[in-house]
Amino acid sequence: MGVTSSNAQNSGENLQPSVQISKSSTNSYQIVNETAYIKPYFDTSYIISGSSNLLNNSQNIINSTIINDFLSSPPAGYIMQQNNSSNSTTNATNVLPALPNPFVDQETISATIQQQLSEAISSAIDIDYFEVDIECTFGNKIQDWDCDVYSLPT
Repeated sequence: MGVTSSNAQNSGENLQPSVQISKSSTNSYQIVNETAYIKPYFDTSYIISGSSNLLNNSQNIINSTIINDFLSSPPAGYIMQQNNSSNSTTNATNVLPALPNPFVDQETISATIQQQLSEAISSAIDIDYFEVDIECTFGNKIQDWDCDVYSLPT
């Protein structure tokens, strides 16, 4: 019984132009009194490769893929928000001030990733190279997140 070529998957290189997304992630843990803690440093990087035109046409799927992947990873719960110093004397009616939540919510994470990707893809479209890389680095401080665009040699 044979498989026709139209139904067979090619294990070699895909001949159609495509967008490639690669992820690398580093983190470290500290064990204290038989309890493991994530150390305050971790880094998740995504590299998105493709032509400017393909990146533009695939922007929605790129956004949803990276957002869904990042939100399902353990570091997503440890993203620190910007330091918002508040003056405790402005609210004198609070006898016991509440501690602020130092972590950002999933909506903020999603919006920030989408903004960073949108800006990078717009830059890639403006460059209009046949092949570009977008490298996004998402660490534990949301204000430090960044996506950079690089052209690849042809």
